[in-house]
Amino acid sequence: LQTLQLENLRDTVAELSDQEQQMLSLRYDGELTLEEIGKVFGVSKMAVSKRLKKLHEKLRSSVI
Repeated sequence: LQTLQLENLRDTVAELSDQEQQMLSLRYDGELTLEEIGKVFGVSKMAVSKRLKKLHEKLRSSVI
């Protein structure tokens, strides 16, 4: 079951747009703050927060 969940998660990440993948990478690999990510994308901290929340929901639903 865990292998299937991981496979589904990988597939879902691969289907994300380049911008969505970059946002996740900056947050978790680069450990940037929401404010720093906002500066990269030219959006507010709140916009980054909302986008990340949607991405988390999408990723979470792929492993349930």
